[in-house]
Amino acid sequence: MAELDLGRIAAAALAVVDKRGSSGFTMRAVAGALRVTPMALYHHVKNKAALAALLVDAAISAQPLPPPSGVWQHDLWAMANWMRQNTLAHPSVAQIRRAYKVWTAATLRMTERWLSLWQQSGLPLEKALVAATTSSMAIVGLVEEEAIFRGMVRPSDASLSWLPNARLMFDARHDHEAEFELLVRSLIEGLHARLSRDVSGR
Repeated sequence: MAELDLGRIAAAALAVVDKRGSSGFTMRAVAGALRVTPMALYHHVKNKAALAALLVDAAISAQPLPPPSGVWQHDLWAMANWMRQNTLAHPSVAQIRRAYKVWTAATLRMTERWLSLWQQSGLPLEKALVAATTSSMAIVGLVEEEAIFRGMVRPSDASLSWLPNARLMFDARHDHEAEFELLVRSLIEGLHARLSRDVSGR
């Protein structure tokens, strides 16, 4: 059996969570996937929060960040789209990160790059911070809600029979990718325009 290391442990944890969901995220399950005892796992990770941090970094590293194009609006969109694809590929990881409230090297690098791109927009630092924080929270919330929605069962026809607008929304054919791009680009453009007006005083 190969020697245990953090890379193997992270990969095993990600495989367990992808298969069993957040409720299956236990030290015993990951140890079982590695064919070691839970005590052997504790020699490498001190607790479940440390394991959660490894898991989050493994998910983020599963596909590299998009290379910069030099156009800040496009690069923000590309990062948002990358985050959406990554979240939908590993939907339970966001729940675990939220439960254990972990910041990791990978998440901090994403935070650094996100604010750097907003600084390239020409907004003053104070306004760029507002734009970076609010846009990040809005996009993360949207993507996580989409992941939850995809796993939900459509309401019955009987429950929608007296709610024509709700029925229209459930019956409509949605292009999730196009709708996500519309919202993200509108958010970026709208925040920049509004915050630029605040600076100019108009």
